Amino acid sequence: MELSGFDKRLKENVEYLEELKDLAEKEGVSNKIRFVVSCSTAERNALLSECLCVLYTPKDEHFGIVPLEAMAAYKPVIACNSGGPVDSIKNGVTGFLCNPTPQDFSLAMTRFIEDPQFAETMGREARKHVVESFSTKTFGQHLNRYILDIHRGKED
Repeated sequence: MELSGFDKRLKENVEYLEELKDLAEKEGVSNKIRFVVSCSTAERNALLSECLCVLYTPKDEHFGIVPLEAMAAYKPVIACNSGGPVDSIKNGVTGFLCNPTPQDFSLAMTRFIEDPQFAETMGREARKHVVESFSTKTFGQHLNRYILDIHRGKED
C-alpha cells in the first residue's frame, strides 16, 4: 500500500500510518501488506507492473495524477465517484467509480480478483484512454486549437 503525499513531518500523517498498521495487525493481515510511504519512480513502476489494479481512495480529490499514471501503466483504477476521477476514469471501461465505502470498493476489487483477464482487458482500455485524452500530444493539440480560436475571435 503506497501512501502518496505522506509527509513524516505532519503529525496526522504519522498517526494515520500507525492507525493503518495497527488495523492490519488487528485483522491478521499485516504479513500481507507492505506500507510504502514514498518511493522512487523506478519503485513505483515496479509496483505498478506487479499489481492487478490501483485503488485511489481520496474522496472529493482534485484531478489527481495517480489514476493517470496507473492507466498509463495498463492498470484499471478503482476510485471514488467524486472529484477528479469522475473526469479521468471511464466507469466500467477503464476502471470503476465507487461510493466511498468498503463494500463498494471490495465489490469492484472482487471483479478483478475473480477475473484477472477482465482487469487486463480494462487495463488496455485504460492505456488507450490516457494516450488519446491526456498525452502531451493531445494537450498540445487542444492548446493550439484554443489559441487559434482566440486569435480568430480577435480577427472577427
